[in-house]
Amino acid sequence: MSQFFTALSAALAFGLCSLSVQAQPHGPAPQHPPMPARPAPAGQYVLEGQVRQMLINPYGEVDGLRLKDGSIVKFPPHMAEALLAAVKVGDAVRAIGRAQTRGTVQAEAIIQTATGRTVYEQPPLVGEGRALPPHLRAQRLQTQQVEGRVDAVLTGPRGEANGVILGDGSIVRFPPESLRLSIQPGAAFAAAGMGTRNEFGTSLEAVSMGASLAALQPLYDRAP
Repeated sequence: MSQFFTALSAALAFGLCSLSVQAQPHGPAPQHPPMPARPAPAGQYVLEGQVRQMLINPYGEVDGLRLKDGSIVKFPPHMAEALLAAVKVGDAVRAIGRAQTRGTVQAEAIIQTATGRTVYEQPPLVGEGRALPPHLRAQRLQTQQVEGRVDAVLTGPRGEANGVILGDGSIVRFPPESLRLSIQPGAAFAAAGMGTRNEFGTSLEAVSMGASLAALQPLYDRAP
């Protein structure tokens, strides 16, 4: 079991890195209907739309948004509480940040367009303490299994596939180099691993994957 957690912790440490955010109120912003992504000045990128789903990492922390048009807004989980205080599912938002792949942005600011309330990325406050190391955080996770069809593919900064969202909203993360099956939208997909199930849904870091739960293949030598 300790070897399993060592392998899992390495995968989590590779795939789950966090930044920081803090909410700051601003004056009312003008209303705009949802619009497709468009370039913004100074190398920034803008995504606008209505929030379809709060994305969570395997620890259950909100680390982004999925918009109605399928666009993905990544945001650091460190200040998830601030994001949740400003934005809810169904809200219209404007995300400003760095484009990673088409339809995916690493946000530096997220604006709730009806109120103008803005959440900014910034470092954690001094004196807030340190996060638990990955091998200790992993012990708080629970075994999870999911099965369904791929609804969306999640990608890393270079466009590498490192996760999927299934039709029921479940989120599966995995190291890019471990991918051995088709993950095109509509493809059958199943995974087992360690993660969290909460009010935002299910998210897990896979230790085995396949086209069905009956055909799971381990990603690590010691995966159960």
